Amino acid sequence: MEKIRKRFKKEEIRDLTIVILLVTLIFAFPDLKKNSFLYLVVISLSMSLKHVAHKLMGDRLGCMVTFKFWPIGIGIGLMSLMLKTMYGFIFTALGYVEIIPYKFGRWGIKLIKMTPRDYAHISLAGVAVNLFLMLFFGILYTINPVGIFEIISRVNGLLAFFSLLPIPPLEGGHIFTWSLWVWVILMLFTLMTLIIV
Repeated sequence: MEKIRKRFKKEEIRDLTIVILLVTLIFAFPDLKKNSFLYLVVISLSMSLKHVAHKLMGDRLGCMVTFKFWPIGIGIGLMSLMLKTMYGFIFTALGYVEIIPYKFGRWGIKLIKMTPRDYAHISLAGVAVNLFLMLFFGILYTINPVGIFEIISRVNGLLAFFSLLPIPPLEGGHIFTWSLWVWVILMLFTLMTLIIV
């Protein structure tokens, strides 16, 4: 049962693939021929690592974590394509992690008690991946201004920023509910790094 529990579900892989492709479209638009493949690789790795971090923390806390696409976010994201050409605005929060408070036990499914702190820690695990990649490649870019470093840093910064929005079902909603101060610090750190790099 443990091996089955740790596997990605087909629906989860489908939703993650859809979101990765749409986020790639949003970042690469309107010059799709020039940057699409580069953005696809960067976004695929960034979002996959982020989701693995969510799953590992969920596993540590004994609950299930799955990825879902967010229809409202996808609608806003696709509308942001029009705004990008005029104002440079994009929206990339097209999916979220669903935290399911149960685990497989010896006698079947066992419900576990989840606190706001637990939900926040699962959310923080994924956001931390984006923040680390943003900061690490941002520093590399300041030392050696290679375009790929800037792209990786900017993509991860924007993924972290939109994930931190305090709107359910996004990760920021869980973090905000648990600790306003942690949320404020993370959001300020993300914005400052995005501005500086």
